[in-house]
Amino acid sequence: MKILQTILVIVVIVILVVACLPKKNTNEYLLRYDLNKPKSKMEMPQNLNEISGLSFYKDNQLACINDEKGTVFIYDLVFQNIIETIDIGKNGDYEGVEVVDDEIFIMKSNGKIKGFKISDGSEREIDCSSKDVKEYEGLSYHPQTGSLLLVTKEKFKDKNDKKTIYAYSLTTEKFEKFLSIDEDMIKGRDGEKTFSPSGIAIHPTTKEIFVISSKGKKLLILSPDGNKNTLIALNPKTFVQPEGICFTPNGDLYISSEGDNSNGFILKFAFF
Repeated sequence: MKILQTILVIVVIVILVVACLPKKNTNEYLLRYDLNKPKSKMEMPQNLNEISGLSFYKDNQLACINDEKGTVFIYDLVFQNIIETIDIGKNGDYEGVEVVDDEIFIMKSNGKIKGFKISDGSEREIDCSSKDVKEYEGLSYHPQTGSLLLVTKEKFKDKNDKKTIYAYSLTTEKFEKFLSIDEDMIKGRDGEKTFSPSGIAIHPTTKEIFVISSKGKKLLILSPDGNKNTLIALNPKTFVQPEGICFTPNGDLYISSEGDNSNGFILKFAFF
């Protein structure tokens, strides 16, 4: 009987100890990329030294732009070289590129977008300029709404309390605000709120919205409905000047960066 009582006492003690242990936060965000260990680093040739945007083009190929030319460079990830160039617009301050089906879109910092049909060479002009926006820097495609997404780097002073993502519907041609990025979303653990978006991309499987900022070296990940999932501080030695971001259909992540007195480069991060 005493043995049984002793066993019961031990069991109770174990239960109490386990109950008092700190509980794991089940809401902790799981990032399925190791941003400290790129799978590969690809140095860009001289004509992409100031690479400012990229998009998935087709298997093993990315579409890239230099921020001074209206030329799209098709970069092959296997050969690690430019295999094709497509001249779309005149020279200018280009800050975004996105491929949607058979069409390539390139965006200037003022929100003027040019579309180019790969199959027949036809073109179209899209005007997403806004009186509130001083500069856009980042273009993506939102398949759920069939819209191009443009993220603001800087708005005019009286409107600059929030960064804004705008949407242009490719079906209705309607241009409107999509969601806002407020200061609480971009505040780091040190209280620092420096965040000027330089690229945006939609994850192909989770539908999350990834917004990268070269200034402040941060990556903001939003849920599909625009809530903050996490804010990640990027290592400035790895991400010298991150400007472009895109995904392949299987979820692999590519981030482009201008070099620091050296060639621009693209980093690959495998999805796990």
